Amino acid sequence: MENNLVLLTETVIDGGWNYSRIVKRGQLLRLTDLEGGANVSAMFYNAGNFSERFNLGDTLKIQHICRLTKHCCIYSDMGRILMSVPEDTCGWHDMLCGCTHAALIEKRFGKKEYQEAHNDFYRNGYDSLLVELGKHGMTKRDVTEIINFFSKVTVDEKGAMTFVPGNSPAGSHVDLRAEMDTLVVLDTG
Repeated sequence: MENNLVLLTETVIDGGWNYSRIVKRGQLLRLTDLEGGANVSAMFYNAGNFSERFNLGDTLKIQHICRLTKHCCIYSDMGRILMSVPEDTCGWHDMLCGCTHAALIEKRFGKKEYQEAHNDFYRNGYDSLLVELGKHGMTKRDVTEIINFFSKVTVDEKGAMTFVPGNSPAGSHVDLRAEMDTLVVLDTG
């Protein structure tokens, strides 16, 4: 890693799976798009008090932004910085669109449940994030807004949203520095 940083751990999260980790203040979490075209949905919480969590509105308003990129910060609902972005080779991370739900996945791909398909069942972002939150004693009432890393969605003058394919080439990465101990919850759906 650059700047004399030491790699403590490396984890590959396959598409459609979830992961969480407490990132200690001052530590860096690097998300890397290994193959290009990835999407990583993320939620953020104060690791010492889960009731303090990512606040999309404040993050956008305070910085006058509609996307996350280098030199931006991720704010909590208490106006404190959870994480900052010291490096970003992708340049645009969606903050407007949320994650997939079971109905959307079924409409697009059909229904394939665990009982028939085992680990190849169709997953959705919302349920995967709920599973990961459950590992920390949280429930659906704790679901927050999300950031979709590596995805780009633009909004035209009429308010129509458009997904921009090819935003993230293989090898793109974004570094997130914890400005307080932060629980990061991820889904790669």
